[in-house]
Parts: sequence; C-alpha cells; structure tokens
Amino acid sequence: MVLHIGTHKTATTMIQQKFWTNSPLLSERGVIYPRLDNNHGHHGLTAPWSPVEAVDPGFLLAGGAVEAFGALARRYAGEDVTVFLSSEEFSRSGPNNGVDYGELRGYLSDFDEVQVVCVLRPQWQFMQSVYVELSKVMAPPEPARFIITSQKKGVFAGLWGDYNLLLDRLEGAFGAENVTFLDYETCTEGVGGVVGAMLDVLGLDPTDDGLRDMCLGASNVSAPALACWVANQLTAPDVASDWLVDHAQRALKAEFGEPLSTCVFSRDEMYSLQKWCQPLNDKLQRRRQAVQPGFQMAPLAPTGVNLFREDVSAAFWLRMARIGFGLLMGRPEAEQGLSRPTFNTVQ
Repeated sequence: MVLHIGTHKTATTMIQQKFWTNSPLLSERGVIYPRLDNNHGHHGLTAPWSPVEAVDPGFLLAGGAVEAFGALARRYAGEDVTVFLSSEEFSRSGPNNGVDYGELRGYLSDFDEVQVVCVLRPQWQFMQSVYVELSKVMAPPEPARFIITSQKKGVFAGLWGDYNLLLDRLEGAFGAENVTFLDYETCTEGVGGVVGAMLDVLGLDPTDDGLRDMCLGASNVSAPALACWVANQLTAPDVASDWLVDHAQRALKAEFGEPLSTCVFSRDEMYSLQKWCQPLNDKLQRRRQAVQPGFQMAPLAPTGVNLFREDVSAAFWLRMARIGFGLLMGRPEAEQGLSRPTFNTVQ
C-alpha cells in the first residue's frame, strides 16, 4: 500500500486524474488505483477527520469511509499488488487537529506494508498557492496573516506551515522508514515531472512507452498570484471573478513589462518568513536524510520573482481604474486601459 497525502498545490489534481484515467493500464503492471466513485482523488476516505463535505459534498462515499477501507482490505490485502491511494486532504492539520494517523494506520492494518509519500514546496510558494486557491471561493485573509499564524502555531488555513509537525505525526503512526518526503521542484525537474516521481515511488518506469502519456499536461493550474490579490482588493468581501483576475494580470504586464513573476508577499514579509522557516527546513532535511539520503528541500529564497506586492504602484491602480470605468460604461474599447496612458499638457 502506498498512501499519497499531498500536500495541497503540488500537482495532486493532475496525479489523481492521470492515475484514475489510466487505472486499467496500471493494474496490468501490478499497481491498483481504486475507482471508488467518479471522483479522481480518494478524498472520501478522509471523511472521519477532514471536512470534505464542506469542500464538496460529492466527495462523500456512499457507504462511508470505514466501509471503503474494509472493502479495499478484503479485495486487495492478500493480493500481490500495490494499492495506491491519493488525497491531499490526508495532509490537513485542521480543523479538529487534523487526521488521526494512528487511526488511519489501523484501517490499513491488513496490508503487510504501508508507505506514505508526501510532496513539499517552500512555504512561501505553498502559502501563495493556497491564497490563490482560496480566492476561488472566498475573500481570503491578507497574505501576511498566513505568515503570522504559521509563526505562532505552525499551521495556516488548516494546513501545515512547519513540516516537522506533520513529520512527527507520520513517523509516530507509520515509522520513519515508511515515510517518503519529496521536494516539489526536484520532482518537476525530473523525468516525467511529479507524475513521473509518483510512478518511480511505485517501482514503475516513467519512460515506459505505455506510461509516457501519463506524464504529459497539467491540471488545476493556479491563476497569477498578484493578479488575484489585486482583484480581491477590488471585490472583497465578494469573490473576485475570473475575468477581473485576467484583466488585472494583463494590466500588470502592461504596467511592469514581461516576463513577469509575481509574489503576494512584501519583501519584509518574505524576510520574516525565511528567518522563521529556514531553521525548520534545515531540521527537516537532517531528519529525512537519516532515512532518505540525498533528500533536500528547495531554497526558500524567491528566485526569479521580479514583482512583489509593495511594487504595485499608484500608476497601476490608475490603469485598473481606467479599465474598470470603461467596463462599467459598457465601452468595448475599455481595454485601452491596457496601453500606457498619455496626458495632454496645458501650455
């Protein structure tokens, strides 16, 4: 049994879609990706601990999670196969103190071996991606709140900011030797990307001609982070629409040029986050290297970012106002706001 627990925003949707679609092909190679229902991920299995019904009532399994665990054991525990389960909901830290991994391990006790795999991103990337994801359904907290909450409690938005706390729980239930942490950036740069990394964990070859198509494409790609923040400032407490995020991104490019790599945090916030996270990530790296030689976390420094939140200028907001006024007036030429404004000088 291999249990893939996320984390969120580490290509989990793509992994689940690819494995669900290709489950017959995988079963020929000894890997079972159960199709419990029409959901690509196994989110319904987390229902005893995670608020999946609040995320999407359609995630709930008809017979309940406990019965589903029992059915999987009865069907596959005695077979010479590897069952692969995947849901990022298994990595939640809350509400209600998150997943009880000891209880989860008990549900899987009929399997002779249970391995846990978890993919991690540098915390600023993780927090930024979660901010964007929350923006789809609500007016999210200001980005700085994620940092402040993490520094106080080690968690933010019901997710782990200190990955050592997650590792403590996993090792306590499954044993250090049965936990594998993977660095997201290392996975994306490897053969087959993150899907290829999962295939490798399962003992499959991502260069296998029959599996190559699994490693292509992307799913649930995040919207540009700073454009989401701009749109949220204009619509809060309501949810910003996709078209407004799109206009904001185009306006950012028009104002600041391309290529554009943005960050919702300020430079001071990034410094605070790095000061807090770096010792924790160094500790995590040492802990993992004892059982995973060569494991390394990606650097915390925001390499390549060329536009931080405090760089959003008054000139940019003027551009957005021109676009917004044009759209409000129903002018099809409203997108002239995406060109640099000119001013007449009175002589």
